[in-house]
Amino acid sequence: MGSGRSILPARAGVLTLVTAVVAAGTAVLTAAPAAAESSTEIAASSWAYIDSAAPKASFVDQAGTAPVGAHTYAGGTNHVSKSYLTFDISALRGNHLLSAAVSTGETAVTDCANARSTELWLTAPAKKPTWNTQPAELLKVNGPFLDWSCPSDKLTWTATAAIQNALDAGRTTATFVLRLPESQLNDPKFGREYDPKATLFFRYDRPPAKPTGLSVTYRACTAKPLVVSRQVVLAASLTDPDDSYPGAEFALWPADHPDQRTTVAGSGGASAEVTSLVSEGVTYAWQVRGKDDNGLTGPWSATCKFTTDFTPPAAAPVITSPDYAAEAPPGSGGTGVPGTFVFDAKGDTDVVGFKWDGGYAAADHRGGKATVRYAPQASGPVSISAASVDAAGNQSPTAYYRYWVADNQPVVNCTPFDAYVGTERTCVFEPGSTTPVTAYVYHLTNQDDETVPAGPDGKATVTVTPTDPDMYTIQVSVRSRLATGYLTAATDGQLLTEAGEPEVETLTTNPVQGLPVQFRVHATLPGSVSATYHLESGAPITVPLDADGTATITVTPVTSSWNTLYVYTSLGTGVRSGWGQGSVMVASNAPDVTSAEYPAGQTSGAVGVPGTFVFSSPVPGAVGYTYQFGGGPQNTVAAGPDGTASVVLTPTQSYINSIWVTTTFADGTVSERGGYTFYVAYSSPHLSCDATGWAVAPGQHIQCTLTPVQANLAAYGYQVDSGPEITLAPGADGTATFGFDVPADQRSGSYVQLRAWSTNTAGTKSDESGTSFFVYVNTGASARGTTTAV
Repeated sequence: MGSGRSILPARAGVLTLVTAVVAAGTAVLTAAPAAAESSTEIAASSWAYIDSAAPKASFVDQAGTAPVGAHTYAGGTNHVSKSYLTFDISALRGNHLLSAAVSTGETAVTDCANARSTELWLTAPAKKPTWNTQPAELLKVNGPFLDWSCPSDKLTWTATAAIQNALDAGRTTATFVLRLPESQLNDPKFGREYDPKATLFFRYDRPPAKPTGLSVTYRACTAKPLVVSRQVVLAASLTDPDDSYPGAEFALWPADHPDQRTTVAGSGGASAEVTSLVSEGVTYAWQVRGKDDNGLTGPWSATCKFTTDFTPPAAAPVITSPDYAAEAPPGSGGTGVPGTFVFDAKGDTDVVGFKWDGGYAAADHRGGKATVRYAPQASGPVSISAASVDAAGNQSPTAYYRYWVADNQPVVNCTPFDAYVGTERTCVFEPGSTTPVTAYVYHLTNQDDETVPAGPDGKATVTVTPTDPDMYTIQVSVRSRLATGYLTAATDGQLLTEAGEPEVETLTTNPVQGLPVQFRVHATLPGSVSATYHLESGAPITVPLDADGTATITVTPVTSSWNTLYVYTSLGTGVRSGWGQGSVMVASNAPDVTSAEYPAGQTSGAVGVPGTFVFSSPVPGAVGYTYQFGGGPQNTVAAGPDGTASVVLTPTQSYINSIWVTTTFADGTVSERGGYTFYVAYSSPHLSCDATGWAVAPGQHIQCTLTPVQANLAAYGYQVDSGPEITLAPGADGTATFGFDVPADQRSGSYVQLRAWSTNTAGTKSDESGTSFFVYVNTGASARGTTTAV
């Protein structure tokens, strides 16, 4: 214990930290938090201990550790202690406690052989407890949860009920005592010390705030009840300090019958559709409050009212216009010329406004009129529509007013109509009516507007030059600026544009990868002065055209198969044609491989029989070849003066064999990889054995002879079942004879397997010969063997 305990006699010795380990059994109190909650961990705000040897003294916030139980100090004096921990729980006032736990660690244990039984109790408030004035112990806390380490660096007690007890009592602090049970309190062998820097962890839920921003069917609540139609949606803004998306509970009742109050849960957050709960012509009141996932509710909002009205105005409005009369051609006004339109409810006092093609217009009074100005954008017969709207948003039948708009759009003529890209066109704009025109506003497709003044005759002439070869149809859009300042609707004229793609001719026959290929480009766009080209995805290159509009282009394909040259020609102004193209099939520059001994695609030779393979290149300049035979390593061979090279290769396997080869050229470049496949004939020594009949017997001796097929024969080998591999030297005639006994314990019905091979002087192993013998035991007569020769 710390030096602060100066009134106590010195201890006889330090408590022993026992290292013996008891079987583990730790319980963990943490849990995955719910969506609507907060958690806090706080340290003890103060601590104190009491000592039976100093019954009137209080030891508050001393340096050192917190003693619990009995300890014998120097001189044999026995001290019995309890330690008190106080926590500030003011943050929980007004909130909902979900769980709480107190944790601290042991710093010393007298004897770990004695089971831990330290208790934690909620006590009455105690600022300066003494042995003689101990605070009342109110509620025992569950724990500590088992931890078989000793000393334990963290012991935990669940304190939810205790903290709730303190909150219910109106306290802002909670004090706990660490003590031993009465049966162990005075026994020094149970003494322990604890870290006074204990922590209190608690999870709590704060209620949602009071809702704001109340609305009915997307309109904000007002002091006067809103009038709503058939769909009724209540909504509000909700906040919760613990939850970004709190739920909501709505209360609804007829305003004059609060006893009929009903509640509904919000769906999708703070909104609820209550259409099915309301009736025609009733004023309702409602409130809302937040409700989180733990069921904790916040305060009710202010009260909002609305009145239901499901009946729309009966009659459609009457539409008139002093500017655009309902008459036949030639009509009135013109496109872009605004006119006045009047909507009249004819005294229907339910009507507060009108919904028309341009939006909403409020009536000058209930059942009155609304006047709007509208500029038609099309000539000829057109119509405008409107419906009366009441305060609830109900709409009457729709009225239609048909009128005729005079044609005042300009006349547009452009020549030539069809020409190559970059060709200048002349366009003449003329008035489309007798209304004076001061200017014309025009643009080509995808270009900005330009303005040209009208001449004394009302006409204007402009030149336009289409420059986009990828746009075949060009639209010339023109509007007249009338003397009144209004702009008419547009007249859209069209121009056709020929892209003038060049023609591309291939001059090189049978092109090969890595060798130059020539193309001739013929311009078709008049006035072209240059050609820009690229081969496949290469960088573009520009060359001048000859006087006859042609250019010869040389490119070198870097890949085989189809290669395409893309070309366009350009005028001196920079205007370009469309893309022309020419494609050629380019042969690979991979080397060719030939062999007299092993022709491609044919079966010949044998394992161990060498063959000569000649490499040659279809492209000049070969200085070497890199090849790989089968799965072996890569090797390089230099090319001779004629550009060829040869290698001798010996197959080590029958059937499919492959060679992969690339050419290295004098400039350091490498060709594509070529492949060469041939087939090696199956070859194995001929094997014959003296076993006759259809079976062999256990213990029977079998004699076999091997006849050679492999050139430069060096040895034979054979193996019986999984026995050792045995090597035989051939005789003068190249044959070899060997014998073996069928195992005496071989069971009837089994097989004896025999395989054999040969090896030449280069160490190459041939294919294998093989046979098998059926073992049969005949209790009535001796069995005979079978002979299999390969």
